[in-house]
Amino acid sequence: MTQLTLTVLDISLTPMTNAPFISFITPVYNEEQNIARMLANLFAVLNQHPEWNWEVVLIEDGSRDNTLAVLRNEVPKYSNTCLITHEKNMGYNQSLKDGLKAARGQYMMYIGADEEFDSTEIPNFVEILRKGEADVLLGVRWQRNAYQLFRFFLSVIYIFLLNWLYKVRINDYNWSQAWNRKVFEKIELTSHSLFVLPEIIVKAIDLGFKVKEIPSNHRGRQWGKSSLNMKIMGAALWDSLKFGLLRKSKKYRPGSENPFLHPQ
Repeated sequence: MTQLTLTVLDISLTPMTNAPFISFITPVYNEEQNIARMLANLFAVLNQHPEWNWEVVLIEDGSRDNTLAVLRNEVPKYSNTCLITHEKNMGYNQSLKDGLKAARGQYMMYIGADEEFDSTEIPNFVEILRKGEADVLLGVRWQRNAYQLFRFFLSVIYIFLLNWLYKVRINDYNWSQAWNRKVFEKIELTSHSLFVLPEIIVKAIDLGFKVKEIPSNHRGRQWGKSSLNMKIMGAALWDSLKFGLLRKSKKYRPGSENPFLHPQ
């Protein structure tokens, strides 16, 4: 069972009388050098757009460095912010799921804590959502100049493999994404790895939701070290292969009687 503490901090500055339009979800693990700057850049954009009726959900995933102390110092500076803390590291998959469970928005957008995503791009995402042009909106890193050659090669192979397995055409499975809450009210999330993002995409496609891609800049990590390793990547690959076999079987149903989220 997930062990977490849920704390809502400093929401009185801009109180909400109804559910937010969009929730921004950020899992955080060992990002003491990045998270304060990431939040400052994020809120520099959000504070210019009160009409979005937004909230921010942060999930601190049992970091081994001073990330939690930094968050406890930074979060009270910002309004409409929810901080979830894990007593021990539970991984990206569980952190994202806990964030989705806590989010109240009609739409939810995942943003990394490592400052590789440029928050000034958020209006490009939100305007598409506000126009109702997409139920699943995918950021696509056309340029990955910050990647080392080996990681770039693995990413290309992974994308090619998933597109071949699922007979779809997606250009980026694991970057910033935004989703209509209705998607999670239809699908169950069975993945226990990084494959959770591709799982959302493929099931949304199978159910006929509108999926759209949008160009996004990849800035590269300035501080700290990515927690991605071969074990994590191997688990995602294994989940993708299992899902591919399931999807070809008669047992597969993209919709579920036990969806990840229930209607509000």
